[in-house]
Amino acid sequence: MNSEAVATANLMFDFLSETTAAKSKEDILGSLDRSARHFGFNCFAISGIPLPTERIDSYFMLNAWPTEWFEHYLSNNYVHADPIIQLCKMQDGAFVWSEALRDQELGRHGRRVMNEAREFKMKDGYSVPLHTASGFQAVVTFGAEKVDLSNAARGALHILSIYAHNALRGLMAKEARSRDRSLLRITAREREIIQWCAAGKTAIEIAEILGRSHRTIQNEILNVQRKLNVVNAAQMIAESFRFGILR
Repeated sequence: MNSEAVATANLMFDFLSETTAAKSKEDILGSLDRSARHFGFNCFAISGIPLPTERIDSYFMLNAWPTEWFEHYLSNNYVHADPIIQLCKMQDGAFVWSEALRDQELGRHGRRVMNEAREFKMKDGYSVPLHTASGFQAVVTFGAEKVDLSNAARGALHILSIYAHNALRGLMAKEARSRDRSLLRITAREREIIQWCAAGKTAIEIAEILGRSHRTIQNEILNVQRKLNVVNAAQMIAESFRFGILR
């Protein structure tokens, strides 16, 4: 086994050990940061992928992007123009941005996202799409000025990404379970909105049904998600059943 393989194996062992013992998001962030830098990446993020009618804000699970880029990305709602997100929706395999986009015809908005990301030293990257049986989509994505990964390094980073995402979801679920149900103050209006979400209605449809603005309903949903410590509508519904908010 050559020195690179040994270093990668040791890195994976340390990461899996640290992540298994992690007690907070910060613990996972620290472990993933050390792994990302080992492979030459200076930033990363883990996020769910929102539906076309939703924003990504509440889907972010772990963020180590440059602060200015993160705020810029959210304020411009770039998620639905981001070519990397579009690729993640369509494929299962991990990919290097420059390789995957080489033959892609980017639209004006897509080119703008990629060009502006370059200003924050995210000229290239490596992304791992994640899809669950329930239809939930997510991505673990790494950014760098240049990507130079061997096949072994790509495989290792792919595995670490899956493990980090699963560990993070497990940690968030554990935190939610430990919360005292009596502390949840779900209003009658919020309960009604959750019921419509469980019936498959979008925020726009719920707004029309209840005669409220789309923004008001979105804020109500985000407020409930904060109370339940979840990051998307599917998790909100599952937790609502578990807490007896929905029956």
